[in-house]
Order: sequence, then structure tokens, then C-alpha cells
Amino acid sequence: MNTKITHTANTQDAQTPAAHSKKPGHAQKASQRGFSLLELAITLAVLAILAGGVLKGKAFIDQAKVQSTVDKITALELALQSFESRYGALPGDFDSAASAGLGTAGDGNGSVDSAAEVGSVFEHLAKSGFIKGNYTAQEVEDASNCPKDQCMESPLGGTFAMVSGINYAGLADSPLSLILGQAVDGQPLAEIDRVLDDGRPATGQLRVVASAAEACSTEDNRWVETSPEVCIAGWVMR
Repeated sequence: MNTKITHTANTQDAQTPAAHSKKPGHAQKASQRGFSLLELAITLAVLAILAGGVLKGKAFIDQAKVQSTVDKITALELALQSFESRYGALPGDFDSAASAGLGTAGDGNGSVDSAAEVGSVFEHLAKSGFIKGNYTAQEVEDASNCPKDQCMESPLGGTFAMVSGINYAGLADSPLSLILGQAVDGQPLAEIDRVLDDGRPATGQLRVVASAAEACSTEDNRWVETSPEVCIAGWVMR
């Protein structure tokens, strides 16, 4: 349909060439054209690349947490051995800590078995120069939830704590353990266990605590790596 042109008195100046007429809605239809198959394929490919990058990034971060935790366990094992070699006592339990300039003294009974002693472990280790950091001794009633002012931060979440008397799956009343923090599921603990130990939650040195065993381990002694529960495990040091 040609656009209507109003003629002026000079009809020679009027131009009504059909070839130059435009159909209304042509530009609108062009602008409303959907994605072609090629454009859709490119879009999906870009989204897949981005999603893959996110997953790889998460995997890299998770692996970094595992390796950092492994390194800290190793460093704290060495710090414990060095402290015992120098002072003949456990950090936190050392009954001559005050006179040695290490802060609050323990009772010297060979166990880190009180709230005051649990809260003094990292102060003793730091002031003796075996670990870095500034820690202030204070009573810690829950070793699985030790404040960062008293205990070293864990890459898994929460903090490390050194304590005696922990009950694990397959092991009751451990003489001395390192609580590894609070993992949001069993996957990083399973990875750490495979790196350092036997990969089983109820045997070896790395074990799930008894209270978390049902949610974070199976009856045939395997980690539940996708557990929705917070999983708490410890490294048995003695």
C-alpha cells in the first residue's frame, strides 16, 4: 500500500514514485526478529563457558582450603612437639607457664582438660614462638566453637582447638586432639583424610566426632561428602 501524497498546485513538483514508498511496520518487524539458531548457539556456548569457569573457580577455592588445612595441621603437630621438647609439658596444661612468660598456667596433669587450659593453648604456643599470632587466654567451654581471640582460625570455618577427652567414632576419650573447625559438609574432611590418613572417618588419626558421626559418616565407615549438616572432625595427636 503506497503512502498517500497531497498534491500542491504545482503538480509537476509532486513525487509519487511507487518504487520509493515504504510499507508501514517494516522496521518494526525487523526489530522484533528473534534470535537465529546461530545466535542462540553462541549465547548458550558463552553461558556454558561462564558456568564452567564458576565451577572450576569453586573447585580451586575448595582445594586451597584443603591444602591450607593440611599445612596447618602439620605446622601445629610440629609446634606441639617443639613445645613439649622445650618445656616437658603440653601447651595449655603447662603449670610453669606464668614464670616462663607464657601467660596463664595450667595444672600440669598431662591433659588439656579444662575450659581455662583449652583457652590458653594458642597463647602458650604463640608466646613461646612456635606459631605466629596474638592470642589471649580465656576460658573456652565449647572446643568446637572457640573464639578467634583464643584459638587459631581454621580454613574450613570456625577455629582449631587443642583439647583432651574428645569422643570420636570408634575412639572414646582421646588423650589429645586438634579440632579442625566446622566444615559445612564432609567433602573437605574426606579430602584431608585421604591426603593425611586412611580416608575413613572412624579409623586412623583423622576422625569424625561422635556427635556428628550419624550425619557425616556411613555405617561402612565412609564420609558423607554431601552432608547438609556441619561436620566436625579432629586430628588425634596422642
